[in-house]
Amino acid sequence: VEARDIDVWLPDNYSPSKKYAVLYMHDGQALFDKNISWNGQALDVDSVAGTLISNKKIKDCIIVAIPNKGAYRASEYYPQKSLDYLPVDVRKELTGSMLQGKPQADNYLRFIVEELKPFIDKHYNTRPDKGNTAVMGSSMGGLISIYAICEYPEVFGAAACLSTHWIG
Repeated sequence: VEARDIDVWLPDNYSPSKKYAVLYMHDGQALFDKNISWNGQALDVDSVAGTLISNKKIKDCIIVAIPNKGAYRASEYYPQKSLDYLPVDVRKELTGSMLQGKPQADNYLRFIVEELKPFIDKHYNTRPDKGNTAVMGSSMGGLISIYAICEYPEVFGAAACLSTHWIG
């Protein structure tokens, strides 16, 4: 998949002597800053997570914001293996028109599991087990989250799939 900048949100109480759960979130440019969001709005995940942590509603965690690559968003988020179950003409049309001719979900997940997660686990104080590793997204981000937990159940112990959207 194409290179991209990754944002990592740390809670206010982040301490090098403590271990943290990690939440990997898709559409990273829409999570914290409305000025870089596609629609001028942000989910304010940092404020929400900070409040939930301080109120002991969720465990202490780090949030890894993975931005999409614009034109390749559907290509990276559409569950690649599902293409095999579509009629050939539908598969060709979907792949050509919506997936930019290049289904990339398997490579996108491989990037998260084999490159990004090891980097995060090495450079931050994480609890790297699946019980402390989750994935989350909305719309097609929810779709790739479902696919992630199905493809890598040994890595992701939970998936939050909000308003999941299945194209095609």
